[in-house]
Amino acid sequence: MKNIPPRRTIQPKISTIHRQKSEAAEQLDLYKMVTKRQRIQQELQFMEQRLQLLRQQLGILDSQIENTEKTIQSLRQSTPSSSQSANNNTCSPQNTTSPNKSVKSSSFQTFYLEY
Repeated sequence: MKNIPPRRTIQPKISTIHRQKSEAAEQLDLYKMVTKRQRIQQELQFMEQRLQLLRQQLGILDSQIENTEKTIQSLRQSTPSSSQSANNNTCSPQNTTSPNKSVKSSSFQTFYLEY
């Protein structure tokens, strides 16, 4: 059996000696807080811009999905008999052709499928 050592607690970071209360120390603390506040505000603005961009992309995708669904519905209604005959022919091996032997490439071969 493997001996698993007990988990150690994470020791808190050792801080430097506390500064005496002085105007300079308070000014330094104020500067740190203001700098952190500005950084957080910039990050928040960036996140809001990103959120707006994502919402725009979702809107575009929603409209594209809606248009595609309408196109599919109109195609279904316009030619219901031809789509049934096309579905019957998709499984037959006669619709596939062998790779095109006149076009050769060292990295890949091109072949055509009929639908």
